[in-house]
Amino acid sequence: MVRFALKVVGASFLVLWWLVSGFFKKIIEVFMLLLRIKKIFVGQKENSKGGDS
Repeated sequence: MVRFALKVVGASFLVLWWLVSGFFKKIIEVFMLLLRIKKIFVGQKENSKGGDS
């Protein structure tokens, strides 16, 4: 019975860790996407000020 309880606790810990790590990975991906979009818009503003590119 104790071994079964330990297996259940271990499996639930692994599932919880998988969910949390996936959540943080998605947050980091969204943050990196926003940085790329910001970089694109900053580059467009600099090009619009200057002459021909």
